Amino acid sequence: MERVSTTASPSSELRSLPVAVDAMGADLGPGVVVEGVVVAARDLGIRSVIVGREDEIRQCLRKFDFEGDARISVRHAPDVITMDDSPSAAIRGKPNSSIRVAFELVKNSEASSVVSPGNTGAMMAAGLYVSGTLPGIARPAIASLIPKTGDKQPTVLLDSGANVDCNASQLVQFALMGNCYAHSVLSCKSPRVGLLSNGSEKTKGNDITRSAAVMLSELLDINFIGYVEGRDLPRDVADVVVCDGFVGNVALKAMEGSVELVFDSIKHYVEDSLRGKLGMWLAKPIFKSLFRDKLDPSAYGGAPLLGLNDIGIVCHGSSNARAITNGIRVAKKFVDEELVLKMGRALNGIDLKSPGGYEEGLWDRMGRRFESGKKKRALDRAQESVVADQKSETGKSETGKGE
Repeated sequence: MERVSTTASPSSELRSLPVAVDAMGADLGPGVVVEGVVVAARDLGIRSVIVGREDEIRQCLRKFDFEGDARISVRHAPDVITMDDSPSAAIRGKPNSSIRVAFELVKNSEASSVVSPGNTGAMMAAGLYVSGTLPGIARPAIASLIPKTGDKQPTVLLDSGANVDCNASQLVQFALMGNCYAHSVLSCKSPRVGLLSNGSEKTKGNDITRSAAVMLSELLDINFIGYVEGRDLPRDVADVVVCDGFVGNVALKAMEGSVELVFDSIKHYVEDSLRGKLGMWLAKPIFKSLFRDKLDPSAYGGAPLLGLNDIGIVCHGSSNARAITNGIRVAKKFVDEELVLKMGRALNGIDLKSPGGYEEGLWDRMGRRFESGKKKRALDRAQESVVADQKSETGKSETGKGE
């Protein structure tokens, strides 16, 4: 079957395809995923194809009295990739896994996008292996939305878990994708892009972040504001914050834990107080709006794996049915808004060439600047060593004269 292009031109056929949902990777089992799919079909009218072990999926559909509904189909995939499996080995060794089959459905124009609460590494590996990446992008990145105070647009944090180790050029690629995402999805005219670091001063960070900062400062296509700190994520300091997946995931989970701490603390101090219970009852609509609609991760559903040729939504492993439903909603929204097409066009507007070699274009300038910086730092260290040796010799000579 000929594949529907996601980068060439708008396609009503692509929009009409169902969302492929991986049912086997969730911590809470396929029942939660199936429930989320049922709610998406019933309340939002979104078609889905559930991928996984057919017997288990159909048993769950019968439980919700939804078996045979035309809006939901099932594709059998007997293999399951667990959270403990090596992502790359699992994708190669388990060709019939639910995650890989889901991406194959998109490749074969049988689905429009993929939603999965499963192994994040396997999701990225399957996306790379089956879908491939946009021109000039070496690795995809997970773009999570961090809520801000008031009614301000959320901060885009990437990477929030796909790539544990990154080099400077990959951080720049994340910044380019985050800039496109904030512009296209959040309607930011000139997104403020910052690098997450251990301080806002230029001397902070490590070699990788400092090199990335130099590269970003030379790009006219990006409104780079320099370093931002972890406390700036929920503040109106930046629209896009870039970091590697290790730092981003730690920051994201720390914020989730902080929200739970505040909520549990409020409940703890209210329980033994009549005045507290009354105040809690009066403030219930506000707390519901705050914690359920803004601070609850399930309200956002999932985060897109930016940089792929297809839409892939990564959901939390412990996602509930609400999170799955919202993940499907987000996937359908991105397909309808042609996110991949817009991002491909935006990246094509920058003189990107292959990031592998230092050819003409952006990567050439970045690579040469990076190599030049390495040589300069090596020369500075050599000069410092010579000066230190001279001081040491001078000190010894003066000591000898004194004796």
